[in-house]
Amino acid sequence: MKIQITLNGALKELRVPPMKRMLDVLREDCGLLGAKEGCGEGECGACAVIMDDALVDTCLIPAIQMAGRRVDTVEGLAAPKGMGDFELDDLQKFFLEEGAVHCGFCTPGMIMAAVALLRRNPHPTEEEVHVSLAGNICRCTGYEKICNAVLRAAEAGYGDRLTPGRNLCTEMRPVFEGDEADKFFSPRSLKEALDVLSSQRDVLILSGGTDIGPDTKGGRIRPVRVMDVFSVPEMNGIEVVGEGTDAYIRIGACATNTDIVTCAATRKHLPALVIASSRSGALAMQNRATIGGNICTASGAGDLPVALLALGALCVAAGPDAERIVALDDFITGYRKNVLASDELLKEIRVPMPAPGSRQVFYKRGSRKALTLSRASLAFYVDVRNGKIAAFRASAGSMSPVPIRLKNLSAAMPGRALSESLPMEAARLAYGDVNPRKTPKYRKTMIANLTHRFFSEVCEGVKA
Repeated sequence: MKIQITLNGALKELRVPPMKRMLDVLREDCGLLGAKEGCGEGECGACAVIMDDALVDTCLIPAIQMAGRRVDTVEGLAAPKGMGDFELDDLQKFFLEEGAVHCGFCTPGMIMAAVALLRRNPHPTEEEVHVSLAGNICRCTGYEKICNAVLRAAEAGYGDRLTPGRNLCTEMRPVFEGDEADKFFSPRSLKEALDVLSSQRDVLILSGGTDIGPDTKGGRIRPVRVMDVFSVPEMNGIEVVGEGTDAYIRIGACATNTDIVTCAATRKHLPALVIASSRSGALAMQNRATIGGNICTASGAGDLPVALLALGALCVAAGPDAERIVALDDFITGYRKNVLASDELLKEIRVPMPAPGSRQVFYKRGSRKALTLSRASLAFYVDVRNGKIAAFRASAGSMSPVPIRLKNLSAAMPGRALSESLPMEAARLAYGDVNPRKTPKYRKTMIANLTHRFFSEVCEGVKA
């Protein structure tokens, strides 16, 4: 496969296998050794670089998705002085002066995470620095000095001087060579993607790669054919469609967690989904993980389907002849199973516009506060009119092989008046609605306690 990329401000043409990891392309084909192999699953940030202004983990991105992209690595920061010597840029100097460089293994990824932060937010708070660097693990510890270096760079105006580079690529799509043309596909329209599915069998759908990367590395999947849909326009974007009772928020299946977190429409109308998206992995993962991938993976530990179930989401499956709308409850049929036929794609998700004044929340509990798989997750949607519950939905994750709706609780609440006894009654129903296989009493009690908390706040009129 032949691709063009803009690498550290220079046009570069490469011939690489389509599924070769970006990490290996940079190290083996480009001679750039700053990005390191750490976990190989997007959890440590040692391989982080910036692609099209977004921080990404190169261990999760195959070469097919590098085509036409602008890539900046740590090597592009220092200016050459001649005779193999370099002049470090200010951020690198601050890392040295603050003692933020230890063994050096994580430092390139840490620096690129800091650059990505200061590009979009030249003057971050200390908390914002912590959040932005959370996905970059320093095994030597010393995070305080790293944070000090970034804050010092911000104070010195480093971020104010950063400007996006220019993409020099003239060929934006990969050029497949030989038998690659029968095994790899990079469509740029929904029709083109559906044509591939209609004419080919055993096609693995690639979007953000946050699941496929670890699965292929671990040998759990061995794809015969691969189609990259990450750049299909019809599968991207977020917008409000329609007016009044017919209005809904359309979310393209390839919209990323970052898209959801930063979009004005989701922040205004779907705060529960925003919270779920912001708590699913670190920033580099959120920049790649897609809502469609989270749904189609159909794992009980998935966060976004839990929020979407409570919001009454619908899935739009696009096929060669027509589209069909399937409620999310029916779309997921089992662990890693869904209703899509072999010639269909999940095109978009439609979330009915929440009623004015309604409330929605998403809770997640894991082994630590952030960057953790959920041991229990819970989402609620409630619309209260004149002291009575007009509409109600509740869902939970990590309670079974797939995310579930709390059916008995959801059925019992509509029409109920708010009262002092309601939180306890709701908690009892929620306790009976879940039957987790592992640590059942602990998880059932957690679900009941969170349900009690939510209804207590609703009944007291306290903002959750």
